Amino acid sequence: MTIEELRARKKNLKLTTRELAVLADLPQGTVSKILTGETKNPSYLTIEKLADTIEKQEMLERLRAYQEAMHRYFTEHPEDAGDQKKFEKIYREENHLEHHVPIPFAVPQADLSLYHGNLALHDRRMTASELHKLGEGRECQLINGDLIVAEMAGVSHQRMVRKLGRLISEFIESRHGSCEVFDVGVNVYLDEDEYTLVIPDIAVVCDPDQICEKGVMGAPDWVIEVVSMSTKQIDYHKKLHKYMDAGVREYWIVDIDRSMVSVCINGEPMQITIYSFDEEIPVGIYDGALKIRM
Repeated sequence: MTIEELRARKKNLKLTTRELAVLADLPQGTVSKILTGETKNPSYLTIEKLADTIEKQEMLERLRAYQEAMHRYFTEHPEDAGDQKKFEKIYREENHLEHHVPIPFAVPQADLSLYHGNLALHDRRMTASELHKLGEGRECQLINGDLIVAEMAGVSHQRMVRKLGRLISEFIESRHGSCEVFDVGVNVYLDEDEYTLVIPDIAVVCDPDQICEKGVMGAPDWVIEVVSMSTKQIDYHKKLHKYMDAGVREYWIVDIDRSMVSVCINGEPMQITIYSFDEEIPVGIYDGALKIRM
């Protein structure tokens, strides 16, 4: 992707330079100098990182556009309610999408920087009810109405979540505790509204009144996210601030690649401690009675 293409596609996504830098995990100054042409020979790896970030954001916008088009179609054609195949056929034809690529990750045959019709970008916030209509079992979450789509977790990620979930459950059972552990995916409505719906890798909830058939209403006491390549920026930035603002008492970010755990304890001020996998990590909500060595 050329610098000119980066600029055009960034503009089409309505991203600021600061937002692009945060999403790409790059210094804002570096990104600014590349986009303005001040840096004459930018690193290939840096350009690749920016291009990957732009492409992921475009994918999210296509997913949002697809969901909105589906909602609009079934509203206008109630007689076709539930006929997903008919809608998808019409959607592909209207947007000239390749037939062998799954919707909504299909790429228009035209230049991605020029969206038309239902593929136009939208500023509108998505709700949890609209998210559920997407179906197809995708790992989709919402933070303040912004759609987040993650890739399927890798084997190391799943093993870590399973082992941690079992260890925490055994500790709670040994103490006959009332907290409940969710480690296979549960909908968490952090703000108890329609605009934030997250699915933590592990959530520990100690108030049974927060739990209903839909999921967990309000902030869990303890949340653990195991970092993957597709969620790294979200786990370290967006979710960190959102969890703390919502009232999560303790938030762990487990980074397998770096062999470290960032432990965030809510309070004034918030405390963040970084542990290596070799250290024993005391669990704050249990006053250190439970210690975990990764």
